[in-house]
Amino acid sequence: MGSARLSWSAPTANVDGSPLKEPAGYRIYYGTDPNDLSHRIAIPDPSVVSWTVSGLTPGTWYFAVTAVGSGGSESAHSTIASKTIQ
Repeated sequence: MGSARLSWSAPTANVDGSPLKEPAGYRIYYGTDPNDLSHRIAIPDPSVVSWTVSGLTPGTWYFAVTAVGSGGSESAHSTIASKTIQ
């Protein structure tokens, strides 16, 4: 089993350009198909800007991060990143 270390910059604005207020955390979406990121990890701490996803089987894995607001709103997915696990 392998792992992937992800890190990101905390957003400061919503998609519409308005200031981001009261961020509540992040969600990491991942999977072996960039069009089907079916696994999810919730990170309920907005100060956390890196995470290690472990238990990955060999193959190419794709990852995207979203920001979650205190009211439950969620940003669009980040740019998709990938890592090949040997």
